Amino acid sequence: MKNINAILGLFFANEDEMVYDKIKISEDLTEERENNLKMLSFKYLGPVFLTEMCNKGNPWNIDFVESSLILQDQGLFNEKSFQSFFNINSSNETIDGIVNLSALIASPYTEDIKEISDELCEYILPALIQGKIVEENFLGSRFKYSKFIQRELIRGLNLIDYSLGSSRKVYWEEQHNYYCVGLIERIVSESYKVSNLFTFDKDNLLRKKCLEFIPSYYVMAILPDYYEKLIDETLKLFDVTTIYPNIRLIKLHSYEKKVIYLEEYVVDKNIKKSYGVILIEDTEGFSDLNRIPFYKKNLRLILDKTKDVHDIMSKINPNLSFKRWDTLSNESLNDLEASLDN
Repeated sequence: MKNINAILGLFFANEDEMVYDKIKISEDLTEERENNLKMLSFKYLGPVFLTEMCNKGNPWNIDFVESSLILQDQGLFNEKSFQSFFNINSSNETIDGIVNLSALIASPYTEDIKEISDELCEYILPALIQGKIVEENFLGSRFKYSKFIQRELIRGLNLIDYSLGSSRKVYWEEQHNYYCVGLIERIVSESYKVSNLFTFDKDNLLRKKCLEFIPSYYVMAILPDYYEKLIDETLKLFDVTTIYPNIRLIKLHSYEKKVIYLEEYVVDKNIKKSYGVILIEDTEGFSDLNRIPFYKKNLRLILDKTKDVHDIMSKINPNLSFKRWDTLSNESLNDLEASLDN
Protein backbone atom coordinates (compact mmCIF):
# COMPACT_ATOMS: atom_id res chain seq x y z
CA MET A 1 0.00 0.00 0.00
CA LYS A 2 1.22 3.48 -0.77
CA ASN A 3 2.38 5.59 2.16
CA ILE A 4 1.36 9.17 1.36
CA ASN A 5 1.41 11.99 3.87
CA ALA A 6 -2.21 13.02 3.47
CA ILE A 7 -5.23 14.09 5.49
CA LEU A 8 -8.09 11.64 5.03
CA GLY A 9 -11.58 11.60 6.48
CA LEU A 10 -14.87 9.83 5.78
CA PHE A 11 -18.16 11.08 7.26
CA PHE A 12 -21.38 9.07 6.97
CA ALA A 13 -24.91 10.19 7.84
CA ASN A 14 -27.55 7.45 7.83
CA GLU A 15 -31.31 7.62 7.23
CA ASP A 16 -31.89 8.72 10.84
CA GLU A 17 -29.31 11.53 10.44
CA MET A 18 -26.92 9.80 12.83
CA VAL A 19 -23.37 10.79 11.88
CA TYR A 20 -20.37 8.44 11.93
CA ASP A 21 -16.83 9.47 11.08
CA LYS A 22 -13.39 8.03 10.59
CA ILE A 23 -10.34 10.28 10.18
CA LYS A 24 -6.85 9.03 9.45
CA ILE A 25 -4.62 10.44 12.20
CA SER A 26 -0.88 9.69 12.22
CA GLU A 27 -0.01 11.63 15.38
CA ASP A 28 -1.15 12.10 18.96
CA LEU A 29 -3.65 14.94 19.32
CA THR A 30 -4.76 16.89 22.34
CA GLU A 31 -8.24 16.18 23.67
CA GLU A 32 -9.39 19.61 22.48
CA ARG A 33 -8.17 19.01 18.93
CA GLU A 34 -9.75 15.54 18.86
CA ASN A 35 -13.10 17.03 19.93
CA ASN A 36 -12.81 19.72 17.24
CA LEU A 37 -12.06 17.05 14.65
CA LYS A 38 -15.28 15.25 15.58
CA MET A 39 -17.24 18.42 14.76
CA LEU A 40 -15.84 18.53 11.22
CA SER A 41 -18.26 15.87 9.99
CA PHE A 42 -21.28 18.06 10.83
CA LYS A 43 -19.74 21.12 9.19
CA TYR A 44 -18.85 19.33 5.95
CA LEU A 45 -21.93 17.09 5.67
CA GLY A 46 -24.52 19.80 6.20
CA PRO A 47 -23.76 23.50 6.65
CA VAL A 48 -26.46 25.01 8.87
CA PHE A 49 -27.76 27.38 6.20
CA LEU A 50 -28.34 24.52 3.74
CA THR A 51 -29.83 22.22 6.38
CA GLU A 52 -32.41 24.89 7.18
CA MET A 53 -33.28 25.19 3.49
CA CYS A 54 -33.79 21.42 3.23
CA ASN A 55 -36.17 21.56 6.18
CA LYS A 56 -38.18 24.10 4.20
CA GLY A 57 -38.51 21.65 1.30
CA ASN A 58 -35.67 23.02 -0.82
CA PRO A 59 -33.07 20.19 -0.78
CA TRP A 60 -29.79 21.58 -2.10
CA ASN A 61 -26.68 19.42 -1.76
CA ILE A 62 -23.01 20.38 -1.91
CA ASP A 63 -21.44 17.83 -4.26
CA PHE A 64 -17.86 19.02 -4.44
CA VAL A 65 -15.53 21.66 -2.97
CA GLU A 66 -11.96 22.17 -4.18
CA SER A 67 -9.37 24.56 -2.83
CA SER A 68 -5.90 25.48 -4.00
CA LEU A 69 -3.31 25.80 -1.23
CA ILE A 70 -0.99 28.80 -1.06
CA LEU A 71 2.36 28.79 0.74
CA GLN A 72 2.43 31.73 3.13
CA ASP A 73 6.18 32.23 2.90
CA GLN A 74 8.32 30.72 0.16
CA GLY A 75 11.19 30.44 2.67
CA LEU A 76 9.19 28.29 5.08
CA PHE A 77 9.39 24.52 5.01
CA ASN A 78 6.92 22.13 6.53
CA GLU A 79 6.98 18.37 6.04
CA LYS A 80 3.19 18.52 5.75
CA SER A 81 3.21 20.06 2.32
CA PHE A 82 -0.07 19.82 0.40
CA GLN A 83 -1.05 20.86 -3.10
CA SER A 84 -4.73 19.96 -3.13
CA PHE A 85 -7.61 19.96 -0.69
CA PHE A 86 -11.06 18.79 -1.67
CA ASN A 87 -14.33 17.53 -0.26
CA ILE A 88 -16.54 15.10 -2.23
CA ASN A 89 -20.10 14.32 -1.17
CA SER A 90 -22.30 11.48 -2.34
CA SER A 91 -25.92 10.79 -1.43
CA ASN A 92 -28.29 7.92 -2.10
CA GLU A 93 -32.01 7.58 -1.52
CA THR A 94 -33.06 4.33 0.15
CA ILE A 95 -36.52 3.06 1.13
CA ASP A 96 -35.85 4.37 4.65
CA GLY A 97 -34.56 7.80 3.63
CA ILE A 98 -31.45 9.55 2.31
CA VAL A 99 -27.90 8.56 3.30
CA ASN A 100 -24.86 10.79 2.76
CA LEU A 101 -21.16 10.03 2.53
CA SER A 102 -18.51 12.73 2.53
CA ALA A 103 -14.77 12.37 1.83
CA LEU A 104 -12.27 14.95 3.01
CA ILE A 105 -8.82 14.81 1.41
CA ALA A 106 -5.66 16.93 1.54
CA SER A 107 -2.84 15.60 -0.59
CA PRO A 108 0.69 16.60 -1.63
CA TYR A 109 -0.36 15.86 -5.23
CA THR A 110 -2.93 17.16 -7.70
CA GLU A 111 -5.10 14.08 -7.43
CA ASP A 112 -7.31 12.44 -10.04
CA ILE A 113 -10.52 13.59 -8.36
CA LYS A 114 -12.86 11.71 -10.71
CA GLU A 115 -11.24 8.40 -9.79
CA ILE A 116 -11.76 9.08 -6.08
CA SER A 117 -15.31 10.30 -6.68
CA ASP A 118 -16.13 7.10 -8.58
CA GLU A 119 -14.76 5.01 -5.69
CA LEU A 120 -16.90 6.95 -3.25
CA CYS A 121 -20.11 6.73 -5.30
CA GLU A 122 -19.77 3.29 -6.88
CA TYR A 123 -18.02 1.22 -4.20
CA ILE A 124 -17.85 2.73 -0.71
CA LEU A 125 -21.39 4.13 -0.37
CA PRO A 126 -23.09 1.09 -1.99
CA ALA A 127 -21.06 -1.19 0.32
CA LEU A 128 -22.41 0.71 3.33
CA ILE A 129 -26.01 0.44 2.13
CA GLN A 130 -26.00 -3.12 0.76
CA GLY A 131 -23.66 -4.51 3.40
CA LYS A 132 -26.01 -3.37 6.15
CA ILE A 133 -28.96 -5.17 4.51
CA VAL A 134 -26.99 -8.40 4.02
CA GLU A 135 -25.44 -8.53 7.49
CA GLU A 136 -28.65 -7.51 9.26
CA ASN A 137 -30.56 -10.32 7.54
CA PHE A 138 -27.78 -12.82 8.25
CA LEU A 139 -26.97 -11.91 11.87
CA GLY A 140 -30.35 -10.69 13.09
CA SER A 141 -30.17 -9.43 16.68
CA ARG A 142 -26.41 -10.07 16.74
CA PHE A 143 -25.83 -7.38 14.12
CA LYS A 144 -23.89 -4.43 15.58
CA TYR A 145 -24.62 -1.44 13.33
CA SER A 146 -22.00 0.93 14.77
CA LYS A 147 -19.20 -1.65 14.47
CA PHE A 148 -20.27 -2.43 10.91
CA ILE A 149 -20.17 1.26 9.89
CA GLN A 150 -16.75 1.83 11.47
CA ARG A 151 -15.36 -1.25 9.72
CA GLU A 152 -16.69 -0.09 6.34
CA LEU A 153 -15.38 3.45 6.85
CA ILE A 154 -11.90 2.06 7.61
CA ARG A 155 -12.14 -0.09 4.47
CA GLY A 156 -13.20 2.98 2.48
CA LEU A 157 -10.32 5.05 3.83
CA ASN A 158 -7.85 2.32 2.87
CA LEU A 159 -9.29 2.20 -0.65
CA ILE A 160 -8.94 5.97 -1.08
CA ASP A 161 -5.48 5.95 0.52
CA TYR A 162 -4.30 3.31 -1.95
CA SER A 163 -5.49 5.35 -4.94
CA LEU A 164 -3.82 8.61 -3.86
CA GLY A 165 -0.90 9.82 -5.92
CA SER A 166 -2.51 9.21 -9.31
CA SER A 167 -2.00 12.26 -11.52
CA ARG A 168 -5.08 14.12 -12.72
CA LYS A 169 -6.34 12.98 -16.10
CA VAL A 170 -8.26 14.78 -18.82
CA TYR A 171 -11.73 13.33 -19.27
CA TRP A 172 -13.58 14.01 -22.50
CA GLU A 173 -16.96 14.56 -20.95
CA GLU A 174 -19.87 16.56 -22.27
CA GLN A 175 -19.15 20.28 -22.26
CA HIS A 176 -22.00 22.33 -20.81
CA ASN A 177 -22.90 25.97 -21.27
CA TYR A 178 -23.55 28.14 -18.24
CA TYR A 179 -25.36 31.35 -17.44
CA CYS A 180 -23.76 33.76 -14.97
CA VAL A 181 -26.08 35.01 -12.20
CA GLY A 182 -23.48 36.80 -10.11
CA LEU A 183 -19.85 37.69 -9.52
CA ILE A 184 -18.07 37.69 -6.14
CA GLU A 185 -15.10 39.93 -5.40
CA ARG A 186 -12.87 39.05 -2.43
CA ILE A 187 -9.77 40.95 -1.26
CA VAL A 188 -7.75 39.94 1.80
CA SER A 189 -4.67 41.50 3.39
CA GLU A 190 -3.20 41.48 6.90
CA SER A 191 -5.13 44.65 7.82
CA TYR A 192 -8.47 44.35 6.02
CA LYS A 193 -10.90 42.03 4.28
CA VAL A 194 -13.47 42.79 1.57
CA SER A 195 -16.14 40.55 0.05
CA ASN A 196 -18.80 41.79 -2.36
CA LEU A 197 -21.51 40.24 -4.51
CA PHE A 198 -22.48 41.72 -7.88
CA THR A 199 -25.78 40.45 -9.26
CA PHE A 200 -29.06 41.73 -10.71
CA ASP A 201 -30.88 44.78 -9.42
CA LYS A 202 -33.71 43.80 -7.07
CA ASP A 203 -36.27 45.13 -9.60
CA ASN A 204 -34.77 43.21 -12.53
CA LEU A 205 -37.10 40.38 -13.61
CA LEU A 206 -34.07 38.14 -14.18
CA ARG A 207 -33.26 38.35 -10.47
CA LYS A 208 -36.42 36.47 -9.56
CA LYS A 209 -36.22 34.13 -12.53
CA CYS A 210 -32.68 33.02 -11.58
CA LEU A 211 -33.73 32.54 -7.96
CA GLU A 212 -35.57 29.41 -9.13
CA PHE A 213 -32.23 27.84 -10.13
CA ILE A 214 -30.01 28.60 -7.10
CA PRO A 215 -30.38 27.94 -3.34
CA SER A 216 -30.56 31.70 -2.70
CA TYR A 217 -28.43 34.76 -3.35
CA TYR A 218 -27.63 34.81 0.37
CA VAL A 219 -26.32 31.22 0.35
CA MET A 220 -24.27 31.70 -2.81
CA ALA A 221 -22.77 34.91 -1.39
CA ILE A 222 -21.43 33.23 1.76
CA LEU A 223 -20.39 29.81 0.40
CA PRO A 224 -16.81 30.72 -0.70
CA ASP A 225 -15.92 32.37 2.60
CA TYR A 226 -17.61 29.59 4.60
CA TYR A 227 -15.61 26.80 2.98
CA GLU A 228 -12.37 28.74 2.91
CA LYS A 229 -12.60 29.29 6.68
CA LEU A 230 -13.59 25.65 7.23
CA ILE A 231 -10.65 24.32 5.21
CA ASP A 232 -8.26 26.68 7.01
CA GLU A 233 -9.67 25.44 10.34
CA THR A 234 -9.20 21.83 9.23
CA LEU A 235 -5.58 22.37 8.21
CA LYS A 236 -4.77 24.04 11.52
CA LEU A 237 -6.31 21.12 13.44
CA PHE A 238 -3.65 18.96 11.77
CA ASP A 239 -0.98 21.54 12.64
CA VAL A 240 -0.61 22.71 9.03
CA THR A 241 0.13 26.40 9.49
CA THR A 242 2.41 27.37 6.59
CA ILE A 243 -0.26 27.25 3.88
CA TYR A 244 -3.69 28.78 3.46
CA PRO A 245 -6.56 27.90 1.13
CA ASN A 246 -8.29 29.63 -1.74
CA ILE A 247 -11.54 28.20 -3.09
CA ARG A 248 -11.35 27.09 -6.72
CA LEU A 249 -14.62 25.27 -7.34
CA ILE A 250 -17.90 24.49 -5.59
CA LYS A 251 -20.61 22.30 -7.17
CA LEU A 252 -24.20 22.07 -5.92
CA HIS A 253 -27.34 20.37 -7.14
CA SER A 254 -31.03 20.05 -6.37
CA TYR A 255 -32.79 17.42 -8.46
CA GLU A 256 -32.01 18.45 -12.07
CA LYS A 257 -30.71 21.92 -11.17
CA LYS A 258 -26.93 22.34 -11.13
CA VAL A 259 -24.91 25.31 -9.90
CA ILE A 260 -21.17 25.95 -10.07
CA TYR A 261 -19.10 28.55 -8.26
CA LEU A 262 -15.80 29.05 -10.08
CA GLU A 263 -13.03 31.27 -8.70
CA GLU A 264 -9.58 32.52 -9.75
CA TYR A 265 -7.10 34.38 -7.54
CA VAL A 266 -3.78 36.22 -7.46
CA VAL A 267 -1.44 37.14 -4.59
CA ASP A 268 0.49 40.40 -4.96
CA LYS A 269 2.47 42.07 -2.15
CA ASN A 270 0.70 39.97 0.52
CA ILE A 271 -2.72 40.98 -0.82
CA LYS A 272 -4.90 38.17 -2.13
CA LYS A 273 -7.50 39.11 -4.73
CA SER A 274 -10.14 36.64 -5.87
CA TYR A 275 -12.96 36.88 -8.39
CA GLY A 276 -15.55 34.16 -8.83
CA VAL A 277 -18.68 33.59 -10.89
CA ILE A 278 -21.95 31.91 -9.88
CA LEU A 279 -23.10 29.79 -12.83
CA ILE A 280 -26.25 27.82 -13.56
CA GLU A 281 -26.10 24.99 -16.08
CA ASP A 282 -27.58 25.55 -19.53
CA THR A 283 -31.18 26.27 -18.71
CA GLU A 284 -33.75 27.08 -21.38
CA GLY A 285 -34.82 30.69 -21.57
CA PHE A 286 -31.41 32.35 -21.02
CA SER A 287 -29.05 33.93 -23.53
CA ASP A 288 -25.37 34.84 -22.94
CA LEU A 289 -24.48 31.19 -22.31
CA ASN A 290 -20.78 30.27 -22.25
CA ARG A 291 -18.50 27.39 -21.32
CA ILE A 292 -16.20 27.16 -18.32
CA PRO A 293 -12.96 28.23 -20.15
CA PHE A 294 -14.68 31.49 -21.19
CA TYR A 295 -15.37 32.41 -17.57
CA LYS A 296 -11.90 31.36 -16.37
CA LYS A 297 -10.24 33.47 -19.06
CA ASN A 298 -12.25 36.56 -18.19
CA LEU A 299 -11.65 36.20 -14.45
CA ARG A 300 -7.93 36.06 -15.20
CA LEU A 301 -8.21 39.26 -17.26
CA ILE A 302 -9.49 41.10 -14.17
CA LEU A 303 -6.76 39.68 -11.93
CA ASP A 304 -4.01 40.39 -14.46
CA LYS A 305 -5.30 44.01 -14.61
CA THR A 306 -5.86 43.66 -18.33
CA LYS A 307 -9.56 44.50 -17.97
CA ASP A 308 -11.66 46.36 -15.41
CA VAL A 309 -14.17 44.33 -13.40
CA HIS A 310 -17.06 46.36 -14.89
CA ASP A 311 -15.87 45.62 -18.44
CA ILE A 312 -15.77 41.89 -17.73
CA MET A 313 -19.20 41.93 -16.07
CA SER A 314 -20.66 43.60 -19.14
CA LYS A 315 -19.07 40.89 -21.26
CA ILE A 316 -20.14 37.83 -19.28
CA ASN A 317 -23.67 39.11 -18.55
CA PRO A 318 -24.74 42.67 -19.48
CA ASN A 319 -27.76 42.34 -17.16
CA LEU A 320 -25.65 42.34 -13.99
CA SER A 321 -25.67 45.50 -11.89
CA PHE A 322 -22.53 47.29 -10.69
CA LYS A 323 -24.02 47.63 -7.19
CA ARG A 324 -21.84 45.97 -4.56
CA TRP A 325 -23.55 43.88 -1.86
CA ASP A 326 -21.25 43.47 1.15
CA THR A 327 -21.23 39.79 2.22
CA LEU A 328 -19.26 40.02 5.47
CA SER A 329 -21.41 41.80 8.06
CA ASN A 330 -24.64 40.29 9.38
CA GLU A 331 -26.46 43.57 8.82
CA SER A 332 -25.53 43.76 5.14
CA LEU A 333 -26.27 40.05 4.62
CA ASN A 334 -29.71 40.48 6.16
CA ASP A 335 -30.29 43.39 3.78
CA LEU A 336 -29.10 41.26 0.85
CA GLU A 337 -31.42 38.42 1.83
CA ALA A 338 -34.44 40.69 2.30
CA SER A 339 -33.85 42.45 -1.03
CA LEU A 340 -32.83 39.57 -3.32
CA ASP A 341 -34.33 36.34 -1.93
CA ASN A 342 -38.05 36.97 -2.34
